[in-house]
Amino acid sequence: MRDLDVPGGSAAPEKPAAVRYGLGSYLAFAFSLLSILVTALLVMAGDRIASEQVRSSIGSNLAELANQTTSRLDRGMFERHREVGLMAQRLARLADPRAVTAELEAMQRTYPNYAWMGLVDPAGRVLVSTGGVLAGDDVSAQPWFRAAREGGTVGDVHVAEPLARQLPNPGGEPMRFLDIAFPVSRPGRAEPDVFGVHLSWRWARDVRRAIFLPVGRDRSVDPLIVASDGTVLLGPPEVEGRKLAVPSLAAASRQAGYATERWPDGKDYLVGYAHDHGYLGYPGLGWRVLVRQNLDEAYAPVRELQWRLASWGLGIALLFSLVGWGAARLVTRPLKTLAAAARDLEKDAAVVQVRAEPYREVAQLGAALDSLVRNLQQKEAALRELNTSLERRVEERSAALRETFAHVRENEQRIQTILESAPDPFIGIDFSGRITDWNSRAEALFGWRRDEIVGRSLVEVLIPSRFRTSALNTLAQFTTSGQFPSAGLAIERTVVDRAGREIPVELRVGVINTGQLQVLCAFMHDISQRKEVERLKSEFVSTVSHELRTPLTSVYGSLRLLTGGLGGALPPQGQQLLEMSIRSCERLIRLINDVLDVERIESGRLELRRTRVNLRPLVERAVRDNEPYARGLGVDLQVDAAGDAWVEADEDRITQVVVNLVSNAAKFSPRGDTVRVVLRQEAGRARVAVLDHGPGIPPEFQPRVFERFAQADSSDRREKGGTGLGLNICRSIVQAHGGSIGFESVPGVRTEFHFELTLVDVGESERTSALRVDQPAS
Repeated sequence: MRDLDVPGGSAAPEKPAAVRYGLGSYLAFAFSLLSILVTALLVMAGDRIASEQVRSSIGSNLAELANQTTSRLDRGMFERHREVGLMAQRLARLADPRAVTAELEAMQRTYPNYAWMGLVDPAGRVLVSTGGVLAGDDVSAQPWFRAAREGGTVGDVHVAEPLARQLPNPGGEPMRFLDIAFPVSRPGRAEPDVFGVHLSWRWARDVRRAIFLPVGRDRSVDPLIVASDGTVLLGPPEVEGRKLAVPSLAAASRQAGYATERWPDGKDYLVGYAHDHGYLGYPGLGWRVLVRQNLDEAYAPVRELQWRLASWGLGIALLFSLVGWGAARLVTRPLKTLAAAARDLEKDAAVVQVRAEPYREVAQLGAALDSLVRNLQQKEAALRELNTSLERRVEERSAALRETFAHVRENEQRIQTILESAPDPFIGIDFSGRITDWNSRAEALFGWRRDEIVGRSLVEVLIPSRFRTSALNTLAQFTTSGQFPSAGLAIERTVVDRAGREIPVELRVGVINTGQLQVLCAFMHDISQRKEVERLKSEFVSTVSHELRTPLTSVYGSLRLLTGGLGGALPPQGQQLLEMSIRSCERLIRLINDVLDVERIESGRLELRRTRVNLRPLVERAVRDNEPYARGLGVDLQVDAAGDAWVEADEDRITQVVVNLVSNAAKFSPRGDTVRVVLRQEAGRARVAVLDHGPGIPPEFQPRVFERFAQADSSDRREKGGTGLGLNICRSIVQAHGGSIGFESVPGVRTEFHFELTLVDVGESERTSALRVDQPAS
């Protein structure tokens, strides 16, 4: 098949081909590895099982040797014990000392292992003995004599030095004996004599040779006979006659068995062990038999078995590897034929015939290759056509992208032109607080050029040091929540220019967060001149109010004195003019007080002395204070208070709000009407509502009800008088308490002004104290 032509493509330089192994090599390697692994597992399993069996067999053999030794010792001692007993019975029938001597000598010749035999009278004096040894000596202190007198018959192995000195000892080694003694009741004696025998310990060596010589000395099998106190009675020279303390010795006291342990000589041994049980009439002496063998020599058959298994396993693995290699060649031979057919495809062969079809899979693969060639030829033409189409579409998309980029550049230039033409400074800030954009108005206001300020921290450069902590907290809160608290609102802040001069500005911040673009857009307006005008106005209002209120208070006081008759009686017309002057003074004083309150509120100097206040008595007092004014207008006041309502508030300021609302309602109510003041508790808030049935508020005026100096233009309202500041002051006071104020009006039907404050919890003692204070005196 020919290579596909890609427009603009070129042939890549050929790299040297990496060395690749064939499938046959991989299969042969896999067969070999698998056969080695399986063989190794089988060898390991067989070695483990066989080794354990051989070890168990060797240990059991040593334990059996120990058991045979104890059994042979018990039987041999039983025979000696029985022989001595029978001899004692024969001696009991002999009264002549010479006959006794002859009997003893004959018996010693028959049993050479009896080193000494003697007959002892009840006082412990030797009457007759073999070879005359110890004849006439006193042996009453010997253990075997005392034991025979008390009923015992057998004593353990010991060294009898006086006897050993008088007996022949060809080998020169220490002579040890076993004592066997029986009481002998002879005719004519009141007390029984004692027949004692010293059995030579060489007898035990004969037992050892009889058992262990057939085993063979080349395997270093060492038997040890150990007394009940742990003394080695018979064994290797290095331990014979010494105390022995090994775990197998303690285990032999309980049962027969074998163990692997390290001995005091620092060598490891396989030890079989058993203990004597006695036999028939022979009670046993508590002997224990240990049969030890050096561990390396004991387990030599195990190592030989392991070597044989490993050799056989290696041979089997090699055999299976050869078989696997041959099988891999058989498997890969048709695949090589198939690979040759694939190479024909590289030479642009029109038709490929796969001739080697030894099994179904290769035949299917060959057919698939034929079909693949035909499909590739068809798809090559389709791919050429697709390449042409793609080139055309890429060119069209490239043109569209160029046009889009041109529009983007135009938009960027347009936005930059708009920002530069903006009348106010513009600052762009990323979400970390770094300045990203800066127009010429910002340069003119702050004195920093764009290339000097971009990339620096807004907080460190433009925010006064006393406000930096608050600004950083606001930025951190925005980064965490994604919500800017004053986004889109006009807020007043103080910034500094390059020279360190503080500038008051009105700031509007917008947030742009599209994922790829994250910017805070800030427009600033310098309000230094406005602040200066406000300051001058505030100073002017304060000065004028102070200069007016001082003389006005004096005039008002003088007029009140004249009304009280201080200047004498006045004619009716003069009295009327005087009352008109007093009302005008009062109106002017209220106007000045309202103006001062508004000025305090605007300047932020309105102080609230908050305490826990019960609104019910406060509302009742405010209504009582307005009753004279309402009666003069022909209006009744009614209080509807449903229980106590405790709030945290400035009592005088809230009283001012209630008085203002009640007086307004009375002023605009028709004669004979009733103004209701309602106190209710709803959803954790206290609601005070003042209802009247006056002319109401015209719809066109309702949006401006709470503005300063706002008054309706109807003639009846002008006749009522007022400064237009009362409701504005009420709203400011309620909002300063964290409450809300509003109204509902249906012209000609009813009007309701209301405000709400948050309720607080009070204790029982505070309620009782407030109840006592608020109750009127009887």
